[in-house]
Amino acid sequence: METYRCPLCNAMFRAEGAGSFRCPNCQQEVQVKKPFLLDVPWDVESKGEWLRAFWNTLTSSLRDPISFFNAVPRNQQFARPWIYAVLISIIVFICLAAYQVGFGALGMGTELVQSFKNALIPSSFVIGPLSIFFIVLFALIVMPIATTVGLFVQAALFHLGLLLVGGAKRDFISTFRTACYSIGPQIFQIIPIFGAMIAGIWVIVLNIIGLKVVHETSYGKSAFAVFLPLIVCCGVGILLLTTIAGGIFAAVVSK
Repeated sequence: METYRCPLCNAMFRAEGAGSFRCPNCQQEVQVKKPFLLDVPWDVESKGEWLRAFWNTLTSSLRDPISFFNAVPRNQQFARPWIYAVLISIIVFICLAAYQVGFGALGMGTELVQSFKNALIPSSFVIGPLSIFFIVLFALIVMPIATTVGLFVQAALFHLGLLLVGGAKRDFISTFRTACYSIGPQIFQIIPIFGAMIAGIWVIVLNIIGLKVVHETSYGKSAFAVFLPLIVCCGVGILLLTTIAGGIFAAVVSK
């Protein structure tokens, strides 16, 4: 038996599988195609199947974000969502770094041939292992710290934006959990050329949907909260440029 949500009245009911059913709440004949997600797999995993929980959480957030964020528990601990976000950041960083090392290795081929001809020890024998060591070190130490700081700042600005427009129905932890579970599309950064653009747009969309669902507010208010960091960054950038230009102009005029 699976749990389904009535598309007309949003009531839950149990059924053997997808198909046409009469909703026990509104008594209307409805067509349901997929089970309703009751819990976030990563939040409730307790059997040690972390890889499966990670994959199911990632795919659920990308495939059906509205149902996914409806299943995200409100006002609960933030450790698991934070770990989920850190893992995605580490995976993306290692993949992108591996690309760089791979491209660098292509250029080392010529050096290896020339070094062996001259009976020298190729510098790539030293640079290669050192590069891998520092990539792993950076991924395990720097990336968790950078991701944590970035998520807290992002969630704080999101929550401030919701407070400004009266859309914050939940506490800051709920906003932080939403930001963590919206980071999934960053995995598309590993796709060459267009991956970063796809990831950036998709993360913005997930944040807007997530804040709307979790805080039970409107899309307009959640969109304002999501774009507030961009507005702040642009405003600070314009202010800095104006200040620098004014200083240069004043220096030129004084001469």
